[in-house]
Amino acid sequence: MPKLQTPNPRWMWYPGDFEIHHSLKLHCRREERGFIWPAFWKLDDCWHNVIFRKKVQINHPATIKVSGTGVGYLEIGTKRYHYNETAILTPGEYSLLVMAVKMDGLPAIFVAGGGPCKDAITSADGWEVTHLIGETGRLDGPGWKPVGHNTMYMCENDNPEIFKFEYETIKPIAQRKIDEGILYDFGRQTFGKLVFENIAPGPAMQVFYGESETEALDTALSYISDQVPENVSDYTMIPRAFRYIAVKDAGRSHTLTADYEFLPLEYNGKFQCSDEMLNRIWDVAAYTFHLNSREFFLDGIKRDRWVWSGDAYQSYLINYYLFFDRDIVKRTTIALRGKDPVEQHINTIMDYTFYWIIGVADYYRFTGDVAFVGEIWPKMKTMLDFILSRLNSDGLAEGLPGDWIFIDWHTYLDKTGPLCAEQMLLARALESAAVCAGLIGQDGSLYQAKADELRNTLDILYWDKKQGAYIDSFASGGFNVTRHANIFAILHGFAKGDKVQTIIDKVLKNDAIPQITTPYFKFYELEVLCATGETQAALNIMLDYWGGMLNLGATSFWEEYDPTQDFPEHYAMYGDKYGKSLCHAWGASPIYLLGRYFLGVSPTSDAYETFDVVPNLGGLEWMEGVVPVSGGEVNVYASKTCVKVCASVPGGTLVWNGERIPLPQGVMVERSYKA
Repeated sequence: MPKLQTPNPRWMWYPGDFEIHHSLKLHCRREERGFIWPAFWKLDDCWHNVIFRKKVQINHPATIKVSGTGVGYLEIGTKRYHYNETAILTPGEYSLLVMAVKMDGLPAIFVAGGGPCKDAITSADGWEVTHLIGETGRLDGPGWKPVGHNTMYMCENDNPEIFKFEYETIKPIAQRKIDEGILYDFGRQTFGKLVFENIAPGPAMQVFYGESETEALDTALSYISDQVPENVSDYTMIPRAFRYIAVKDAGRSHTLTADYEFLPLEYNGKFQCSDEMLNRIWDVAAYTFHLNSREFFLDGIKRDRWVWSGDAYQSYLINYYLFFDRDIVKRTTIALRGKDPVEQHINTIMDYTFYWIIGVADYYRFTGDVAFVGEIWPKMKTMLDFILSRLNSDGLAEGLPGDWIFIDWHTYLDKTGPLCAEQMLLARALESAAVCAGLIGQDGSLYQAKADELRNTLDILYWDKKQGAYIDSFASGGFNVTRHANIFAILHGFAKGDKVQTIIDKVLKNDAIPQITTPYFKFYELEVLCATGETQAALNIMLDYWGGMLNLGATSFWEEYDPTQDFPEHYAMYGDKYGKSLCHAWGASPIYLLGRYFLGVSPTSDAYETFDVVPNLGGLEWMEGVVPVSGGEVNVYASKTCVKVCASVPGGTLVWNGERIPLPQGVMVERSYKA
């Protein structure tokens, strides 16, 4: 029986419910021209009544007081206490039960002492919780779990139903008179609350938000608009994305600032080099990514503000090379999965379900956090059961009614029948599941066997020897070749031997194959180029593609960029004049590419117990930077004459000029280039 613990009280809830509660709130916030547009997939909710328990042994008189977000009581033996009522316990052994109910939100409790006694029973370690559903939810059943908690909520005055952001006041850098009002420019894309102060009396003021000046001024079609009520002297609006604000002020003088809303994430990754455009690209990518790193990894800050699994998968990888923040990866993973039973693919998208499973294995690879793998495994298992139950008679993943087969926004993809790219992702998901099962002592042989079977049949079904490429689909008989499946073939090791170079020559370097125009799939295209030694080509694409957005005045990277377009077409997407997101997380991939393939730091075993540093200038004169790793960081400098590496953790190896050089912990290792 655990002894009394007094330190570190904290808010507690059913594990996963904090993430699911905030996911539900977030997915009901999207705005579009005066309407709220909730997400179109199944939205789960937290449990609304749970019971907490703990057994304690105390040797001195002690106090206990429970507070909560809803209603409930503390039960000790046969006696019950109201929330916020202090109980005094004499020495002895006690079984504590707390009932917690929140009908319209997250049931959570905070346990602390109070009153005359020196010792207090708190919500520290040792508490368990159950959700009261089925046999496992019985008070004497097996369904008790360790409580969920978060270090953001350690004070009684905190409210875990309100996600904790920080705020910083920002001011417009410019303003000018327009018809009926003022146009404000805040200098770059941002997210926050508009704060109107010192408002003169008068009728309501109309407010129009814009990621671009054109959008803000197009008051009939600007995506988001609002109003300041009549005859108020001060008014604060809800948080939204913007750079420009057009105010039809009805002659009412006022001052306008904004409370920039953000998570205080630390930029542990750094990069600088001889090319100033690439430096700008890294900086803007980091800012873009930070804006979209919130309760979870979002797609973009203006339009959806939703959590999409394919977007999140790329965000995980970018995060490992910029913030290396574990909590936001876990929050996003839990929120995406939701609760059982599984009734549809994540976001309704088949490939996004596969990315979710791959992302869990990647998280372990970078962090070594086997405890989280154990926590999420039951949800992985039911998701895998769902996937396997829907394979066609040939054992292939094929879309069923209600499924969205995405891969990329690309009109040239042949999406007839079972797609090659989907089978490749499925195989990777099954392999990832087998790894995760083994980590926690489960049998993953079924998943590995099915993955092996897929790998053995892919060439038979999809390889077109005449074209030297994988086709999208055999079902249509069209033998259509795009870049997507062929990129996956190299990236995930499906193409072997001479096929790799054949794909590079006949697909990736073939201008007759339609180009990729989304940063989403540019991520994978550039990773393949880097992984196959084509870093110079990857650098040129980064400078041209991401640099192209900067040359057009971008202050954050876009959801999609087609250099053949002009304004205002650059703002349009989904048939909407301003439908394109101008601040999209998947535009931040240079952070990952430059850290992984240019600075060259990557784990060779789990949690960076061993890792390689393989600097590659890719045509740069020099570069330097920092890559965060599990437990520390790696500093890298490389030029055409020398390389310098210092790792704060053991296990590293510098690979340079044909040598493998051990990196002693905390020691700068320097080598000169030998021609």
